[in-house]
Amino acid sequence: MEYSAEMARLEQFVDTLLEKYNQLKADYHALQELAHKRENECAELKNQVLELSAERREVGQKVTGLLDRIEQWEKDQLPQETEGEANTDFGPEDVSAVPPDGGALR
Repeated sequence: MEYSAEMARLEQFVDTLLEKYNQLKADYHALQELAHKRENECAELKNQVLELSAERREVGQKVTGLLDRIEQWEKDQLPQETEGEANTDFGPEDVSAVPPDGGALR
């Protein structure tokens, strides 16, 4: 009888051990699958970062180009405005434009 009790106890121990092993194995496979999904997600996010960085550089270059064009346009406009203003500006420093009588009406 003692032999049967020991055998039953051993069988119970082996069954428990196998159940825990199978549970650990299932957990391991689930974690592997999760890790694989996370690696794929990480790779996708890295690609997105690279694409967004490239897009940001491109936009930055376009903005810089537009700013350069605006600055050039402003520089091109300055000589024209200065020439046009020189003929019509009768400031205090331009005394030769005032008649000798002070511009009084008769």
